[in-house]
Amino acid sequence: MAKQPQVTWAQRESFVYVTLEVDDAKIDELKAEGSKLHFAGSSNTEKYETTIEFYEEIENDSVTRIGTSTRVIELTIRKASPGWWPRLLKQKGKVHWLKVDFSKWKDEDDEEVEEDAGGAAAGLGNGFDINQYMSQLGNGAGGADFGGLEDDEEEDDMPELEDNEEEEGKQEIKA
Repeated sequence: MAKQPQVTWAQRESFVYVTLEVDDAKIDELKAEGSKLHFAGSSNTEKYETTIEFYEEIENDSVTRIGTSTRVIELTIRKASPGWWPRLLKQKGKVHWLKVDFSKWKDEDDEEVEEDAGGAAAGLGNGFDINQYMSQLGNGAGGADFGGLEDDEEEDDMPELEDNEEEEGKQEIKA
């Protein structure tokens, strides 16, 4: 009897990442039809097989293997109609063999930030220059005045800590 491989997934608006965790996998069958993906393969002495019924339709000819890892089979699959799915599977509920791939995961908002930043990675290198911003503030654009942040020499010093003779006596007895 064939085993169910562990599967991880992540999505973008127009495609999903699916990773089948099978060491040294030999793919016997990998095909997509409608909203289903079928995989059958083997690894050394073990046989693996799964059929994944996605939340919505996929493009059948868009299943592409990415990466060259021998430990996993990484796939990208284009969605038939772009949009964010609330889950990967058509059926509701958890299944023990399916997990989210947080290393590839993005929320709807994350992708918008990336697009707004001109393709820069999630807010890094998005063209914001702190030096330019601060110089604009100093030139009247924001009217920032940092003159009041100097050290105040008239601050009261912290009071000295009082010695507690009773506490010292207890410590000496213990020693």
